[in-house]
Amino acid sequence: MAARDPGTSRSRAARVPALILAFAGVLAAAGAVAERPRTYAITGARIVTAPGAVIARGNLVLRDGLIEAVGAGVAVPADAEVIEAEAGWSVYPALIDAASTVGLDTEAPAAARGRPGEEPPRTGSPHELKAVHPEAAVVDQLDTRHTSVARHREMGFGAAQVLPLKGVFRGESAVLMLRDGPAAELILNPHLFQVAALETASFMSGQYPSSKFGAVATVRQALLDARGAGEWRARWMADPSGLAPPEFRASDAALLEVLGGERPLAWVALSALDPGRFAGIASEFGLEGGMVVARGLGDRAADLAAAHMPVLLPLEMPAKPELGTDADVFEASLDELQSYLDAPRLPGTLRKAGVDVAFVTAGMKNPRRFTENLAALVKAGLSPDEALAGVTTTPARLLGLSRVLGTLEPGKQANVMVVAGDLFDGKAVVRHLFVQGHHQLFEGEKPAGDPSAVVDPRGRWTVSTEVMGRTAESSWTIAGEREAWTGFSESARAGRRDFSSVVLKGNALTVVSPGQGGEMKVTVVIDGDAFKGESTMSSERGSVTMKLEGRRAAAPQGSKP
Repeated sequence: MAARDPGTSRSRAARVPALILAFAGVLAAAGAVAERPRTYAITGARIVTAPGAVIARGNLVLRDGLIEAVGAGVAVPADAEVIEAEAGWSVYPALIDAASTVGLDTEAPAAARGRPGEEPPRTGSPHELKAVHPEAAVVDQLDTRHTSVARHREMGFGAAQVLPLKGVFRGESAVLMLRDGPAAELILNPHLFQVAALETASFMSGQYPSSKFGAVATVRQALLDARGAGEWRARWMADPSGLAPPEFRASDAALLEVLGGERPLAWVALSALDPGRFAGIASEFGLEGGMVVARGLGDRAADLAAAHMPVLLPLEMPAKPELGTDADVFEASLDELQSYLDAPRLPGTLRKAGVDVAFVTAGMKNPRRFTENLAALVKAGLSPDEALAGVTTTPARLLGLSRVLGTLEPGKQANVMVVAGDLFDGKAVVRHLFVQGHHQLFEGEKPAGDPSAVVDPRGRWTVSTEVMGRTAESSWTIAGEREAWTGFSESARAGRRDFSSVVLKGNALTVVSPGQGGEMKVTVVIDGDAFKGESTMSSERGSVTMKLEGRRAAAPQGSKP
């Protein structure tokens, strides 16, 4: 069965564009006294206005945060700041991430994100189960200055739907514009989807649900209870004589919006069979306009298609099976091998089954590998137009944003990406990004170390870190193989922290470590069994320089990578 198109559904999702435009108009009026984006003209560029629509050489004019004109013969306004395209540059709509955790502190303690933990006073009693808090809104948890926002811009994203992180009914998502500015100007839609997952707690925690059966029961009972509460309140409103007013429970109103088709559901899959379970629940309660956030490219097409909904597909590649020894080959399962081989072809298989697919970062261990993994899909047979649609027009349509984002057309928001190189070979570099007409220039970074050097980063390293005259000791352990390095740091104070990214270019090793408040990126230059490097840590209060020196304490084991 083909996935349901929210653009034609009778549900609330079909009416989202009108609300988006109305809300955008309010923001525009509120921001009238703020600094307006300037007028720009990108000239002599290859312009891809939409998947399959290419202007070989043309001009693009942006004014007051909107696209004013685009085409081969478009005149350059006298008041425009001109960006003259260089050889090999292409202009695209800025990317849209339809499911992300951008702006959320994923390392923060649970209490710091809201439930579970100590909560501020709220109107209405909470649901009996801590995992059920649909009244929560991720917009109240966003940090628009989080390092993940800048990271997404570096990859060419101009907008992202942010999903709440924990629970069965997790709360409402929001659409965030990825630029600097007052938070009130950056929220394109503060309440879009209700987010749900069949999440379970550990048995030892004493929390319910602790099984998948219990999670399904929790979803069904929460919806049934909300429906019953709505019916009881309607009866009381019609004839309250002799009856006490119904208790107001905070979760009921949010779930009644779901049941009434006013708030579509975004289901987050946590196991292979979850999409089919979602379809069963949606059918039982007559829920339309939903979508499924998959686990990654290791999922099976048949499992995802069982949801009968559009799929938001994280570009997370399954781990490559270890086949270095006879024992590894013996222990590797056929499912592991098949999943690894089929992963790059999954989007094509879903499209052939009539399933709408958008590519997202939610659930990726290292979101910085998004464009690299998108290139792998194209190499495996996905057409460049299909790949572009998966990060522009398809997410815009699924989120109800097609009238404001997703293509380069006059009147739409000026969300524009200028790249040097082929967008789908994994080597393209973002040179300019416009978000609502606000411009960011990305200077090409001077490569650290010797790009032609050949070194082996593996092993355990003792590391000395100096910040503001104070020294701390830790260790790094690097493993893996070329193009697939992994690692972690350990210290007495912070314990073990896995690196979310480990990249080696020549003899320059760059690691990214997640932490409370954002991620930290450090580059060191390896010279034999030693390395040196430094990094600048910035905050609202200023910046400090961190210097690192390391020495290999344990040599790499096994063959050369």
